[in-house]
Amino acid sequence: MDNRGQLILLSGILIAMGVAIVALYLTTASISGYRVSYSPWDLPYYEMRMSVYEATRAIKYYTNLGKPSYITEFYQNMSKIYAEHGYFMIANVNGTTPLYKLKLEFKTDKVYLEVKKNVTTY
Repeated sequence: MDNRGQLILLSGILIAMGVAIVALYLTTASISGYRVSYSPWDLPYYEMRMSVYEATRAIKYYTNLGKPSYITEFYQNMSKIYAEHGYFMIANVNGTTPLYKLKLEFKTDKVYLEVKKNVTTY
């Protein structure tokens, strides 16, 4: 028998098995990456962060203008805007200058977030 033919056949089988293993690993990696990045909760992270940021900014802005009564109007309008996008948000502000106590409640069908924050308006 010719040994060269057996070596060629053996190397061909090894290369085919190597390609199959690499393809299997790449497929597994891509599927597991998809499963990790896919979130069944679909949480509105941006909206939750921006509600806290905008609420704090409104307190500081309107107290520096000397119109703290505008804060409640701002929060009513902010709640309406979030309601148009399918979120339920309640904002309550208590206190006087320079310390305000902010309480935000952000609700969806899957999450309930309550933020309590002290805001100073120096």
